[in-house]
Amino acid sequence: MGADGVSSPNIKRVPSTKPPFTLGQVKKAIPPHCFERSLLRSFSYVVYDLLISSLLGYIATTSFHLLPSHFAYVAWPIYWILQGCVLTGLWVIAHECGHHAFSDHQWIDDTVGLLLHSALFVPYFSWKYSHRRHHSNIGCLDRDEVFVPKLKSQIPWHYMYLNNPPGRALGLAVKLLLGWPLYLSFNASGRPYDRFACHYDPYSPIYSDRERLHIYISDLGIFATAFVLCRIAITQGLAFVISIYGVPFVIC
Repeated sequence: MGADGVSSPNIKRVPSTKPPFTLGQVKKAIPPHCFERSLLRSFSYVVYDLLISSLLGYIATTSFHLLPSHFAYVAWPIYWILQGCVLTGLWVIAHECGHHAFSDHQWIDDTVGLLLHSALFVPYFSWKYSHRRHHSNIGCLDRDEVFVPKLKSQIPWHYMYLNNPPGRALGLAVKLLLGWPLYLSFNASGRPYDRFACHYDPYSPIYSDRERLHIYISDLGIFATAFVLCRIAITQGLAFVISIYGVPFVIC
């Protein structure tokens, strides 16, 4: 866009040449202390978020039933939003564990990441491996693991009817509510494989032979979380689990 607000025909939308620098040069330009991992600081974030989450849960379970109904209708949504945001913080910490950014020790990163992600129904190792390949192939039509760009010829015919504010709002709502579980379960929006791909399947084409054991471990983490929630639902009721965990989980 020129100074007069008129588009210049000489400006290309997509760079067609390599940039005059390399990724290695960019990393060298970043101060070394930015790459230092502090185990104490990392765990302080975990403890901080867990304390806030526990406090919110304690207030909701011990106080909300004492409120008049019209106040409870306000208190619960506030709890859901706050708890959902805190759980998102824990999700991000587990995500950083998958990038080996939590500490200098891989086993600590994997242990913390497995516990936190399993508690949020994320198969830790399964997503760690596919997500790592996503970062190394972002925007590639052939090798990116998710958000694979579509060719114009591959865009479904019905997209033209959704290219308006209501259609985009509907698409956004579907992606926010269902996109994540659909991707993990059915590889929705993921790269095409020659057979069915699923993050819960140790023999999915997403993974190599040396990664399969970790996929089993990820699945065990999911089963453990489901077992705990089922036990709580049996003793406290399904409505309790939905109110305390379910709605914040959806927000997260």
